Amino acid sequence: MQFIEHGFVDCTGQPLTRVPDIVMASATGVVFDLSGRVLLQQRSDNGWWGLPGGGMDPAESLTDCSAREIFEETGLTVDVKCMVKVYSDLKDFTAILYPDGNLVQYVAALFICSRIAGELRISDESLDIGYYFPKELPEMTLLSTQLRIDDALKHVREHSCVEEIGLH
Repeated sequence: MQFIEHGFVDCTGQPLTRVPDIVMASATGVVFDLSGRVLLQQRSDNGWWGLPGGGMDPAESLTDCSAREIFEETGLTVDVKCMVKVYSDLKDFTAILYPDGNLVQYVAALFICSRIAGELRISDESLDIGYYFPKELPEMTLLSTQLRIDDALKHVREHSCVEEIGLH
């Protein structure tokens, strides 16, 4: 059976025609503002909008990775509140084809985070950055981002770990 017959697509919606080259650990954070909007960045490597996050460094925890990536990509210092879910299945849009041709499958931990300091700034990994209502995301939003926002909102409704940020 050919790999493409499984029907998997990457996080941009492109069909996966081969097995990923590598699997990497990563962490992503959902940061809500007090209006219930979600912080997104427009990625500089492909122009798509997504949640701030990225690959885990050696000797780093997933929570530290999430906080570091959010700071590097947005300028915000966050408190990592709670884990929502870990994604590893290709059906959850965990793969991305990079411009250099590498197809990476991520084992991605999603956290709810709250802003504790800093001001939004664009990094070298971003073209733009801003808060968006979950039902009004930019046109080129990664499929993985919509799934993760939906899961984060479900988590907020079911758990008390985010009451202090006004989203219960």
